[in-house]
Order: sequence, then C-alpha cells, then structure tokens
Amino acid sequence: MDYINLIKTELSLDIKKIRSYKVSFVTDILIFAIVLFSIFITGLDSAFADSYGIDINSGKMIVLIGFIFWQISTTALGWSSANIRGQSVSGTLELKMQSKYSAELLLFIEMLTYLIISFLSFFVIFLIFILSIKADTKDILYILLSYLVAFPALIGMYGLGLLLGGISLIEKEIGSLVFILQSVLIFLSDMIGVRSRLFNIIPFNAGIKIMRQMYLGQNIESSLIVDYLISNTVWIILGVICFRYLLKRVRTSDSFNNY
Repeated sequence: MDYINLIKTELSLDIKKIRSYKVSFVTDILIFAIVLFSIFITGLDSAFADSYGIDINSGKMIVLIGFIFWQISTTALGWSSANIRGQSVSGTLELKMQSKYSAELLLFIEMLTYLIISFLSFFVIFLIFILSIKADTKDILYILLSYLVAFPALIGMYGLGLLLGGISLIEKEIGSLVFILQSVLIFLSDMIGVRSRLFNIIPFNAGIKIMRQMYLGQNIESSLIVDYLISNTVWIILGVICFRYLLKRVRTSDSFNNY
C-alpha cells in the first residue's frame, strides 16, 4: 500500500514538474517526429519490405516497431541521466537519499511519469502514421503491444542512464556524450537491420527482433528472449551498483556542496 501511495504522490508531483518544461517537451516530440519521417524518406521501409518479402505498408510497420523501441529507450536514457544531474544541482537528489525509499526507485517513477505523458503526446504522431498507411486493427494492436514488450528495454536503458547520471555527478557535463550515444544506437541496433547476435547487448535490440517476429507471425527464437532478459538484467544491476558507488563517492568527498 505504501508503494501505491508513493507512486500516486510521485505521479502528481512529476506531472506538475513536467508542465514547467513545455518547450523542452515539445522539442523532444519534434525531434522524434523528424527522425521517424526521415527514416521513411530514406526508403528504409522499402528495404525492409524487400528483405522480409512483405508489402510496403508492412515494411513501414517493421520500421515503426524499431522506432518505438529506440524512442522509449533513448528517452529513458536521456531523461534519467539529465534528471540526476539536474537534481544534484538543485539539491533534491540529496533529499531523495534521505527517503525511506531508494533514490533509484524514486527516479524510476519520475522517468515513468515522463514516458507516460510522452506516449500520450506521441499518439498524435502515430495517428498521422496510422492514417498514412491505412493501418488496420492488427497494426494498431501491435503498436500498443510494442510498448509493453519494450518494458524490459526501458529498465535496461534506465540502468545505463543511472550509470551516466552517476558519472555526471563527478564529470559534470556529459550532455554531448549522451546525445552521441543516443544517435549511435540507431546504427548499432536492429532498427536498421543489424542482425549480429553480439549487438543484443544493446538493451532494446533483441526486443525489436522479438516484436518483429511476432508481427510477421514467425516463431520467436528462444535465444532472443534469453538475450533480451539477460542483457537488461545486467544493465540495471550494473547501473544501480555504479550509481550507488559514484553517489557514495560524491557524498564522501562532500562534492554536493560544490554545485
């Protein structure tokens, strides 16, 4: 019951907080919209259609599935790392450390709030997409299902965000690094057709493959499920361990007072 009340309280506070970042929020939506439609302009949907032997609209859906995973994952990465840095400057991170709940849990709830609101905003973009390809009920259901299947990737990318957020407590400016990483992940992920199993170390890569196999009615490879769960479990554990270590190091050196 305490956790339910915690979630309700955090949701209420975070929604009010996000309202003060309207410009940044709208900018994020515009950036993702440009990325999505740029992908279609390059003809990537046609390439996927030819590769899988499917029609062009199904090719667009294959691309959209990859985009959804990338969008959720990079938003989680950017938001969590920037939020940690911002709260360390404002002093609210120290307050979270004094709570009976872990700072990682409180930060995770904040991130979920942002992503929920982000999802509602992206609905407009997806509505335009759905109308443009004349999607049927099946396509709409798979779009929604993609968000559910992407949840493990969200947790894994949050772990990576904790790691980078912890580094930002020491190195201060890592915004450029996060942006570069978000961009590079497009080219290293299965969003554009990278098929090597080695790249399943990327939190959302195996998830994209699983979702695409589901959409195409193929048998889901058990190795993909294993890779997906193990990869994201490792990332969240690594992220929490590193974040706590770096946070302890900052507190020990009293670096919070230097912001």
